[in-house]
Amino acid sequence: MPQKGEKMKKKIALILTAMLTVSLAGCGGGNDKSSESKKDDTGKKAVSNVKSPDNDMVIAVQTDATHLDPHVSSNGNSNLVTNSMYETLLAFDENLEIQPLLAESWEMSEDGLSYTFKLREGVKFHDGEPFNAEAVVANWQRGKEDESLRLASSIKSWVNVTADSEYEVTITLDEPNNTFINKVTQVRMVSPKAIKEKGSDGLAKESAGTGSFKLADRVDGGYTKVVPNEDYWGEKSTLDSLTFQVVPEDGARIAMLQTGEADIIYPVPPIQVEKVENDKSVEVVNLNGLTYRYVTLNQNYKLDDGRQPLKDVKVRQAMNYAFDSKAYCEVVFQGYAKEPTSLFSEAVPYYSEQTPYSLDLEKAKSLMKEAGYEDGFPIDLWVDNTTLEMQGAEFVKQQLAEINIEVNVLPMESTTIADMTSAPENETEVEMWYVNWSPGSYDADGCMRSILHTEKFPPAGYNTAFYSNAEFDAALDKALVTTDEKEITESYAKAQEIAWEECPWMFLGCDNAIIGQKAYVTGVKYLPGGSLIVTNAGPNQYVVDTRKRAAP
Repeated sequence: MPQKGEKMKKKIALILTAMLTVSLAGCGGGNDKSSESKKDDTGKKAVSNVKSPDNDMVIAVQTDATHLDPHVSSNGNSNLVTNSMYETLLAFDENLEIQPLLAESWEMSEDGLSYTFKLREGVKFHDGEPFNAEAVVANWQRGKEDESLRLASSIKSWVNVTADSEYEVTITLDEPNNTFINKVTQVRMVSPKAIKEKGSDGLAKESAGTGSFKLADRVDGGYTKVVPNEDYWGEKSTLDSLTFQVVPEDGARIAMLQTGEADIIYPVPPIQVEKVENDKSVEVVNLNGLTYRYVTLNQNYKLDDGRQPLKDVKVRQAMNYAFDSKAYCEVVFQGYAKEPTSLFSEAVPYYSEQTPYSLDLEKAKSLMKEAGYEDGFPIDLWVDNTTLEMQGAEFVKQQLAEINIEVNVLPMESTTIADMTSAPENETEVEMWYVNWSPGSYDADGCMRSILHTEKFPPAGYNTAFYSNAEFDAALDKALVTTDEKEITESYAKAQEIAWEECPWMFLGCDNAIIGQKAYVTGVKYLPGGSLIVTNAGPNQYVVDTRKRAAP
């Protein structure tokens, strides 16, 4: 039975968070010393008899979803929230194997240009409309007709989508694409009726997916509450409600987990892992990292005298030689991170190791002098206003001061930064942006194209460095269409080598995903990189084996 005290505690926490968010908006504005990231889980805790105090789950997250229309935004926390309400034809499981979801099976043509999907029957959207082949066609048409949607980027290579029958659909591509199946896992299905009648504004207030949860309530910057979909086609959650609560401050998330105001928190700040592990009612899930930390360097940035320092590769290389990645991983992430040796994590297929930019201040100063910037220059650095992000940005500021670059750290709400970084090249105000990227499609193309390809300048993508290299683009494009494994490997390796040498970013590190949860939580699955699958989330009312703990 739910305990009234615990339920009231959670409700009060939600109200206070919403009030705090409004108030702030009105004001503006480990012990392991090796250079290797601490290992992921290998063992389990003993059997626990911890039981859930209520039937309402709260997941405390660091930043808010930027939009609840799944075709508008594709950042990590937006996906976490929208994935509870919207589903895709195919999906990754916790072992990163692609599994059927809204599609039961699929076949590829011999020329690799078309894929035919057999769809699941008896599925309904939240508004009662049936999911069928025509629904898939409608979602494709939405992306084709509105290039401002993030969906447009996902379906750009789809030249046609045909409803062969009520429950069979064929997607035809403009050319073979060896990442197509991976990318299908990112295209969420929305009710055709809602697309037509509600649009993005309506979808921010009322969900229209096929997922196991549907939208109940939302306060921008505060929380998003969903409730079980009674008509869900699959195994239903046993929860009464699931709330994604925005808690930017690390210490506040930890306190909520320990008191029971939150059932899951993400991320757990590395400096707090040992403290949380010692709480017997809490479990720590430590996942090998896919999250890549970097600082984008807008090459169009101009000083007052008209000079553009970031256009000079020597300056960009100097900034990397001035940065101590090893210290960054230890100081900011307590060893739960790895120094970067390419553009993305070594866990991603087709990773190609590069020679690290190890700390070398003399070389950095020499390059700055050669480029004519021995005295440095001032520059703004945008960063999310969360504890860990701001710590990382301040670390970057301290490092660059050694080569006379005067960094002005500007913390902002994540939703504000999302809007500002989507501005096109001729309107953007970004100079440097402290950011991270984790590929939802778990492929090399997804690690590079959206953030470095010339075609992905905002608002079409996230290339806020406005980096453009024809040879790099060609290597990515070639890898995408070839079917020869050796050629794919060589093309991706070439792309990594080019961008690593040219330094469109400051390469910072790749950190683990550390999640804290109450021992009674069941049904939540975790993917490498920290993605959560909450379809069957529920509380435990019985004695069960609890989840793995982080390595000591």
